[in-house]
Amino acid sequence: MLLFLFAAELRAAEPRRVLMLHAFNYAFPSTTLIADGARKRLLERSPQPLEIDADFLDLARNTDAEYQSRIAMFLRAKYEKRPPDMVITLGSLALPFILRYRDDIAPNAPVVFTSVSPQNYSALRLPADVTGIISEFDLDKTLALAERLQPEASRLFVIAGSGEVDRRWQSAARKTIEDRKRKFEVTYLFERSYANLVEEVSKLPRDSIVLLLTVFADSEGNAFVPAHVAGSLSAVSPAPLYAPYDTYIGNGIVGGFVETFESVGVRAADMALQILAGKDPATIAPQTNPGQAYRVDHRAMVRWKLQESKLPPDTAVLFKEPTIWTEYRGPVNAAILIVALQSLIVGALLVQRQRRLRAENLLKESEERMTFAAAAANIGLWQFDRHRNELWATEHCRAMFGIARDAPLTRDAFLSAVHPDDLQTATHSLRSLETEQPAISDVRIVLPGGDVRWIRMRARSYQEDSGESEQRGGIFIDITDQKSAEAETALQRVEIEHLMRVSVLGELSGSIAHEVNQPLTAILSNAQAALHLLAQNSPDLAEVRDALQDIVDEDNRAGEVIHRLRSLLKKGERKTEYVNINDLVRSTLSLLHSELIGRDISLRLDLDHTPFLTRGDSVQLQQVLLNLVMNAMDAMASTPIAQRSIQISTGSLQAGMVDVLVRDRGHGIRPKENGRLFEPFYTTKNHGLGLGLTLCSTIIQAHQGKLTLVNDERGGAIAKFSLPVQQPTFDTA
Repeated sequence: MLLFLFAAELRAAEPRRVLMLHAFNYAFPSTTLIADGARKRLLERSPQPLEIDADFLDLARNTDAEYQSRIAMFLRAKYEKRPPDMVITLGSLALPFILRYRDDIAPNAPVVFTSVSPQNYSALRLPADVTGIISEFDLDKTLALAERLQPEASRLFVIAGSGEVDRRWQSAARKTIEDRKRKFEVTYLFERSYANLVEEVSKLPRDSIVLLLTVFADSEGNAFVPAHVAGSLSAVSPAPLYAPYDTYIGNGIVGGFVETFESVGVRAADMALQILAGKDPATIAPQTNPGQAYRVDHRAMVRWKLQESKLPPDTAVLFKEPTIWTEYRGPVNAAILIVALQSLIVGALLVQRQRRLRAENLLKESEERMTFAAAAANIGLWQFDRHRNELWATEHCRAMFGIARDAPLTRDAFLSAVHPDDLQTATHSLRSLETEQPAISDVRIVLPGGDVRWIRMRARSYQEDSGESEQRGGIFIDITDQKSAEAETALQRVEIEHLMRVSVLGELSGSIAHEVNQPLTAILSNAQAALHLLAQNSPDLAEVRDALQDIVDEDNRAGEVIHRLRSLLKKGERKTEYVNINDLVRSTLSLLHSELIGRDISLRLDLDHTPFLTRGDSVQLQQVLLNLVMNAMDAMASTPIAQRSIQISTGSLQAGMVDVLVRDRGHGIRPKENGRLFEPFYTTKNHGLGLGLTLCSTIIQAHQGKLTLVNDERGGAIAKFSLPVQQPTFDTA
């Protein structure tokens, strides 16, 4: 038992034997590349020791059966004592050979084949323990590559030898070319002697396409290595050569759609490793090599002046001289970066030095210019340091506050010149250090001579590194002239508003006279009736009392009209009060009652029942409404009488706002007028001043509202102004 176990252990420790059987001799690069790829893969991936042998059948030059029989006898004697555990065939002719003589050379050894075409694989009836890599050469794609690089070519020359493999290529090439849509003038250079083939190729037209297949033998029986033939024919051919074999690339041809023979060897080795690991070969189906791609020789493309831009995407361009950038991109980038950083540092240092010198030279000049510019603009600069209790200010600040040149410069000296009513505001601006936001306040300064000047104080705090505000600085600006101009502007605006009210009332003078004449006439009639009643012997006192009461009512009516006229004509400061919008509409329309009747214009009110209150000047708001209604009446001068109407409505479309709308049935806003109605002195009336709508817009904006004028879809125009609703507040104390 111990002897048996020891013998089994010895057998397990023996390396597995793999035989690589080359169909040709060592001079054929294709099978050599396949063998190299497979050997490297086997040694890298095998978990157990391997012993790899190689034998060359040289079947390209020796095709007779007697030769093959002698080779088989030699291999049987060679591997009789230790037959191979695995056979890998390299080249298409090696597979039929091992199938015929496997029982003599490697009985029961599974076979992995390579470089077998789909046609040969279908013709061979392989045993279950034979599998491998099928080389499916796509000749159509190689022709497609030639067409892209030579789109103007019309002639095609196809070259193949007279050997067994060559004749298989002959039939495959004819079928591929016949099935293509694009038709060439095809010349098949088959079954020729090598000398004749070289002579014909040397005379080919320059603009033709040459497709080289295999030349294992010529018509005279001479054997050749196809890769060597590719180099010889490429050297003499005036036209570019293309081929479906990777081994031809580098020997003068342009390229083709090929598979690398190294990748074939790697795939075959992977199959062999699975079988050596114990997997049943029958479960491993033959595979095609997925590593096919377009590959071209850059040197050949340069020779035949073919454009690289016409190559299919992802084409591998071989033998292209790398530029310095592509070969040493990393070092070049590093050198550029280092030089750039050094230049940047040196430049930054030079710039910084120049800036520092310039800053030192300009600092004094800048301070002088700043002080001079501030004084020229009537501005004083100041800064207060609370930590050191120091105040700095320009000389112009002293002059603005009336402080003598020899007087101590302190914060209290500045505050002593402030008007008593503005002292609290000024003190807060100068002393508050709670916020960094700039504080702006206007105060009055009383100079020693008694003159009063307006000064605008702009101040803000500055935080130090500790986060505390220890400094406060800013500017003093003399705005006396600005305040005077604002007061004068406000006065002029009041005068213009009064002028516009007088102008409007001038237009309504006839209607107003009629409004006043009506109650006066009624008073006269009632007084005469009362006298007549009193002249009777027994006067009816009740009728006399009614007549006197009518006199009182009509007198109040006339007084109300005159009161409204006095309110509109009165000049004075703006009076702010709570205004009921609905009452404002009614009182304004009472002034226009006779004018509406005189112009045959009907009026419709649509007032919201909500008592909207806003805060403002009732006279100015009444002037706005009066102006808008007058504009509406003027716009309907040419409108038929039956269609003349004005609608005034109030309501609230957005929270917190009340809207007043004046709709008319006039001509509307013409295109040339749109956008200009609120321009000063622009008017569409012959008698207008061009200030009505401008003043109305100004008044509404002063009341925090908005005035708009648009066309009505139903005809006419809509004038709308919106005002904020403000309810009065009452003290509950």
